[in-house]
Parts: sequence; structure tokens; C-alpha cells
Amino acid sequence: MEQLKFIARRLVYLALMLFGVATIVFLLSRLAGDPVTANLSQRALSDPAVVEAYRARYGLDKPMLTQYLYYIRNLLQLDLGTSIRTNNPVLQELGRCYPATIELALFSILIASVFGILFGIVSAVRRNSALDQTVRAISVTGVSIPSFWFALLMLFVFYYKLRLLPGPGRLSNAFSAPAHVTGLYVLDSLLEGDGAKAADALRHLILPSFVLAAFTMGLITRTTRSNLLDVMSTDYIRTARSKGLTGHALVIRHALGNALIPVLTVIGLGLGNLLGGMVLVETIFNWPGVGQFAYQSVMSVDFPSVIGVSLLIALNYMVINTVVDILYGAIDPRVRCR
Repeated sequence: MEQLKFIARRLVYLALMLFGVATIVFLLSRLAGDPVTANLSQRALSDPAVVEAYRARYGLDKPMLTQYLYYIRNLLQLDLGTSIRTNNPVLQELGRCYPATIELALFSILIASVFGILFGIVSAVRRNSALDQTVRAISVTGVSIPSFWFALLMLFVFYYKLRLLPGPGRLSNAFSAPAHVTGLYVLDSLLEGDGAKAADALRHLILPSFVLAAFTMGLITRTTRSNLLDVMSTDYIRTARSKGLTGHALVIRHALGNALIPVLTVIGLGLGNLLGGMVLVETIFNWPGVGQFAYQSVMSVDFPSVIGVSLLIALNYMVINTVVDILYGAIDPRVRCR
């Protein structure tokens, strides 16, 4: 019952934050200028009938408060407007590009989490050894290296020179896109029963995923190491050692659980960053995700699409933070009382 109340509180906070973000986006959109000028083309603006119809459709001929109520109503109806660049509904455009970002983000955060936690454990257990220094150097490099430069380097080495992995895109030219079910090419190809296509889609994920995982992996490694060292110096761990418990049993069964609680925050923030779309990496790898869509929208001054991407990114962060809070409560019951 206590856990359900905790989840309910977090969901209420989520709804309030969504309302707040939507309000801020509305105010910023109005401060940026006349929505009619921002949304309609020059040809449409020259036709008074089109301008008047647009104003009437979205309530822009009404007072600001009435406009805000129209805006909230449209959001509740999942109406984000029409893209100026493609002339398609913004929600449809986001639905087209978001699965590509989800696939890339999930694969990247999986790599970052597995290697980051593993490296952090090894580094903490072998503290101040040569292996520890090597792992710390890798983590600092991952955090420090510019993603666009790392992306170009990976393409040059593994695609151009060694020919081990495919280049930009989600599939090779020999394959057509799988039938849309989830939008995730690997999963959709498996649902089609085409193992070769699924393997090709997976190989295309490797390079951009490792590039995107580098930064988050470095943060996870450092966070895991520092927290595990702190936990290993606590009284209950010393008591476990005095009872003869050592090695993997001490680290995995007693220390790691508490050490990983702060790591959840790093993983959540990393996933939020990835789902927001990494513009440069997606552009370099010609990955048709949210980042590339945002870049194209900004370059073409596609105001409705920019607002749609902003709301989507904010929603990503809020949902992920809410899930992390709920996981905190599941792992540590003390959190539920806050």
C-alpha cells in the first residue's frame, strides 16, 4: 500500500511538471513573435483569407488566456500543429523519427550501463592498481572526447580502413525497410522472420551506439567506483569482513546494491540525453532520429516542429526521472517516506 501511495505521488508530480513545461513552452512561443508569421509560409501570409482561417482555427484572434486554453486543449488532443517543412502533422513526424532514436538510445544505454558498472566494480576492487589506472583513463577519455570527433574517428577506422562495420544509415542498400510494427528495425526484422536483415540492422547500430555510449559509460564508471569505495568503508561491510566474508560474495551481495542506487540517476539522465537526440552524431551517421529532425527543423525555421521536439524531450526527462524515483523506492524503502 505504501509503495502504491509513493507511485501515485510521483505520477501527480509528473502531471504537474508536464503542465508547467507546456505553459513555459507556450509563453516562449508567444514571446518569440506572432505564431501566424512563424507557422505560415510567405505565400500563405499574402492571402488574408488563409491568415484569417488560421487565426480562427487555433484561436489566435482571441485574447491570450483564450489562446492558452486552446493550446492546452490541442495538447490534450495530441495536436502539435503542422510542420512547415514537410506539411505533415508534427506528431506524425515525431512518430516517424522517434523509434529510430529509441532503438539507438536503448542500445547505447545498454552498452554504457554494462561496461560502466563492470569497469567501476573492477576499478574499485583493484584500487590503485595498474588496472584501476587504465579503467580510470578510459572513463576520463569517454567523458572528455567530443562526440562528433569520436564519430568521425570510428567511421574512419572501422568503416573506411578496416571495413569491419557498415557506414551511415540504418540498413544496407541490399535491404529494404521492414514492415512497420514497432519502428525498431532489429525487432521488426525479427518479426518478419528475416534474420539477415536483423543482423544488418544490428551491425549498423554498433558504431553510433558506442560513440553515444562513451560519455555515459565514463560517468557510470566513475560513479560506480566512487560509491562502491564509499560503501566498502562502512561499518556493516567491516562487520561482514570480520565474519570471514570476502571476495565476490562481499562485493556483489552486500556492497553493490547500495552502491548502485546513485548510479540509477546517472543512467536515467544518460537515457534522457540519448532520447533527446544527439544532433551531431545522428547527422554524421545519417540516422533519421529526433536529433536529425530537430536540426532540420531549426535550419528551416519550422517553429511547430521545434516546439514539438522541445515538449518530447521534456517529457522524456520527466518520465525517466519518475521511473528512477519509483525504482529508488523499490530498492530503498526509506525513500518512500520522503
